[in-house]
Amino acid sequence: MRSFEVPGTTPSAFVEEMRSALAAKEYDRYVVLDLDGDSLAVELRWMGTTRFDFRIRPAGEGFRADFVGQRVAPLHSAFSDRFEIYFDKALAKVGAKTV
Repeated sequence: MRSFEVPGTTPSAFVEEMRSALAAKEYDRYVVLDLDGDSLAVELRWMGTTRFDFRIRPAGEGFRADFVGQRVAPLHSAFSDRFEIYFDKALAKVGAKTV
């Protein structure tokens, strides 16, 4: 997993937009975003839980989410590259980019 930047929005607006996009495809049963202050957690909950943690900081007119760690469920390790690809695509749909 990598860090990412989101221009022109706040972390809370970003999380709400991502939640809405996940719910539209009924993925919100499996993928959860949680924002607590300057900490963002992204969890994949299916046959175990994989969690990616980010630290949020201002960046220009938006913010940057710096990757700080992960916990990968044993059954998810074989699919970790797919999760990153899907996450990158979801970020691109809301105007974010990985760095």
